[in-house]
Amino acid sequence: MLSISFYNSFRSRKISFLKHAKILFRYSYGTQQNVQTKQFKDTILLPQTKFPLKFSDEKRIEMDEYLAEKCGFFELYNWQRANLTGPDFVLHDGPPYANGNPHMGHAINKILKDITLRSKIIKGQRVHYVPGWDCHGLPIELKALTELKTKEKDLTPLQIRHHAKKYAKEAIKKQKDAFASWGVVADWKKSGCYFTNSTSFLTNELRQFINLYEKKLIYRDFKPVHWSPSSRTALAESELEYNDKHESKCATVRLKIVELPPSLSEFKEKNIYALTWTTTPWTLVANQALAFSSDAIYCIAKKSDGDLYLIAQDLLCHVTEKIGYLNPLKTIKGSELNGAKYLQPISGISLPFLAASHVNTLVGTGLVHTAPAHGSEDFCVALEHKIPVLSVVNEEGCYTDEAGSQFTGKEVLKDGTNIVLDHLSKDVLHTEILVHSYPYDWRTKKPIITRASHQWFIDTDALKEKAAESIQNLQIYPESRRQTSINVLLKQIKQRPYWCISRQRVWGTPIPVVYLNNSKNVFTSREFVERLCRLIEKNGNDCWWELPVEKIVGKKLMEELNVTNIERGNDILDIWFDSGISWSSVLPEGKADLYIEGMDQFTGWFQTSLLTSIALQNSAPYKGLYVHGFAVDENNNKMSKSIGNVISPEEIVKGNKNEKQKPAYGIDVLRWWVSSHGSQHSLIPLKESVLRDSSDNVNKLRNVFRFLLGAIHPYSVKNTVEPQYLFIDKYMLHRLYHYNKEIQNLYSIYEYHNVARHIINFITNDVSSIYCHLVKDRLYCENVNSPYRAGAVDVIGAILAVVVRSIAPIVPHLAEEVWLYHPENLASVPLFHSGYKQTNNWNQPEIEEIIKVALLIKEKVNKFADKNTWELKATIRVEMNQFSLLLNLQKEEISSTSELCEILRLSSIKLIEDESCTDPQIKFERTNQKLCKRCRRHPESKNGGICYRCSEVMSEFI
Repeated sequence: MLSISFYNSFRSRKISFLKHAKILFRYSYGTQQNVQTKQFKDTILLPQTKFPLKFSDEKRIEMDEYLAEKCGFFELYNWQRANLTGPDFVLHDGPPYANGNPHMGHAINKILKDITLRSKIIKGQRVHYVPGWDCHGLPIELKALTELKTKEKDLTPLQIRHHAKKYAKEAIKKQKDAFASWGVVADWKKSGCYFTNSTSFLTNELRQFINLYEKKLIYRDFKPVHWSPSSRTALAESELEYNDKHESKCATVRLKIVELPPSLSEFKEKNIYALTWTTTPWTLVANQALAFSSDAIYCIAKKSDGDLYLIAQDLLCHVTEKIGYLNPLKTIKGSELNGAKYLQPISGISLPFLAASHVNTLVGTGLVHTAPAHGSEDFCVALEHKIPVLSVVNEEGCYTDEAGSQFTGKEVLKDGTNIVLDHLSKDVLHTEILVHSYPYDWRTKKPIITRASHQWFIDTDALKEKAAESIQNLQIYPESRRQTSINVLLKQIKQRPYWCISRQRVWGTPIPVVYLNNSKNVFTSREFVERLCRLIEKNGNDCWWELPVEKIVGKKLMEELNVTNIERGNDILDIWFDSGISWSSVLPEGKADLYIEGMDQFTGWFQTSLLTSIALQNSAPYKGLYVHGFAVDENNNKMSKSIGNVISPEEIVKGNKNEKQKPAYGIDVLRWWVSSHGSQHSLIPLKESVLRDSSDNVNKLRNVFRFLLGAIHPYSVKNTVEPQYLFIDKYMLHRLYHYNKEIQNLYSIYEYHNVARHIINFITNDVSSIYCHLVKDRLYCENVNSPYRAGAVDVIGAILAVVVRSIAPIVPHLAEEVWLYHPENLASVPLFHSGYKQTNNWNQPEIEEIIKVALLIKEKVNKFADKNTWELKATIRVEMNQFSLLLNLQKEEISSTSELCEILRLSSIKLIEDESCTDPQIKFERTNQKLCKRCRRHPESKNGGICYRCSEVMSEFI
């Protein structure tokens, strides 16, 4: 016990009276002041380390680069593959798009992945991670064309592909360099990454296509799809963004009824019209039916001019507000409209009324204008009634000749509505502007249309049930959003009508089919696909466009097909099919432990990966999903160049001298920001105050580590000292044990924001404010050979070993820098190569109970913090249970050298048991003794300026 150790040690060493007197004499007379200044400084064991407290902006950038090189950041992935053991933790990389500079979305995604990987590696588990890039598709093609400043029609497919490939390659280099600079663990050499335009990836994709085709899960059909006139291609739902302020000119139009059902025969001599309401008047050119609800009630109503109108009874008042008063004459059931016909508004041909389940009486007129080429529900009506679909809009969004000479060549989204309404002027009873949400092409930022065309599809209906079943068994993180995430993914899977996988562009993987006899028949086969794969491996990815079609098909197949006309397919595969099939090319056994992507991937990669995997291996390609949010500015606006609120990761890391001298925060601050917010929020705030908070937290860690490193400085000792632990030491080890246990649990469930919070709380409170504060006297003033000082150093070494590894996944640069300065790391071994330090079983709840009582009293003492509490003595009264616990820290009733004095930082304590105390009672008095001039803690001896403890230590220097 410290309470008697000073005196016992003093007596056991049998320091002679003369020697002690000599020490006192030297510090009591004329040369005392000069001697004190030098001798005290020489005898106090202050922390020693060259670990820097802070850096300038330039030095911070240099240090990040130095640490990455010195500590093997770029070799770590291959090192752990060679030196650690499995089973592997498999993280599959959702490929970022090879388009543009690195942005905050990249930083959030890649750093969260890296924290995950490093948290496994630091514990000694081997990881499998292959970074990839999505290299095909319209956005890259458009960027390449923009840079060329050449009209697309003046370029061949090979020229477009060449420039798109070059653009993607340049973007990949920028992104790869940035990802590696952020400390992301991977084999960044070309061979260590995957690219959706590489030969191996492409040939695997073609083989998976034919596997699906043979399973009858891929088929070609004529269906309405999302179509972008500005891009001239079909789009997936995930390639759309919705403009909530889109304006549509809507119209209420009358259509002449020419054949009445029997229930309305009494009106056959009258002018009777069906009323319909549409938000897309341009589609009236392609009208092929009027749809009604069999369950609704309809009425015949008379207008003041004598004309009669058919309308849903529930909507009569609503329509009256638009076109004037209507006098209802008769009602009929919707089912009685079967057999009725009307005149098509443009062609004037007779067309049917058809029952349809999607019709309701909530808006409009209750009679829905049906154009099967321009709506999925309309298309289903045509399928049900075996109506050939009329398509009069081409890929550029213009009317074709089939629309009629007055419309030919007109853009439906620009001129179509007004031209059609002018043509039907006498039958247009009302127009209005509707502001509503409308789909836009995510790249061109222009509105799309629904347009029927021949496309290739995956039969999602055949996959939905198994896909939905597999979702239920997924681990989804963060756990707090698990059910919401499952519901979102389930909804996306169930409501998907089909998956259109064909695109009408050239920068992509060709759909491996040929068309026979002027496109009347389509042909593909496994033999044909295997031949194509061999040709690609021999001649390169462009051979589909370079070689004659006869060469692609081959002599043998040409003879078997026995056709006079053969054409290669001009469609490419949807990039979501490219990336969605990546699991089959990258993952060792077709399954990953985890996918980590943003919440927008419920409509994208999460879904397409699931569907292709269910189709090909009858299970999900992932065991778990980690879903993160996306960066927003201080007003919660998504970052956008058009808004001007973009902050780049480069600016955070290296600063921006051109914009108010923004500081270079360094890579670890960027990573701390990601860890603190990326796993917590769906909207991740990025503003200067948040960055400053992250910087402050990293600096707090640096400050504490500097002290810890200095405290374990190996002062030379005469003999190896066996450490002895006080209660505060044992308490710290207990807290360290539980800290490590909680940190590892939080890493395992990917709650990195809680990891960061837990680190800061532990470092600033338990380590800095409590332990380091309370052991400074032992570290500085005890004899270098003191077993109690050795105990404190030993505990600090344990703290350092555990905490530096706990922060390493988040701030690896700081962790490696600390480890370089560790006195025992003479060979400069990187921290991630040093092995995991498992804490001993230091779980000692009985010790915690004792120290908690002392810390409770210390809170009361701290209220006198404006005074030097070492100059105070106290009488402390506590109830029986607390008294029995505190006896472990002070056995004597009165002591000035007890561990309780050390914890409370009081010169002496009188401890009294008092059952009347429900709460500790403290009475302070100023001590009547002077404090030691060396340690500023213990009362000095009567004949000199230093205490007995310091006197003993000083004797070693005489």
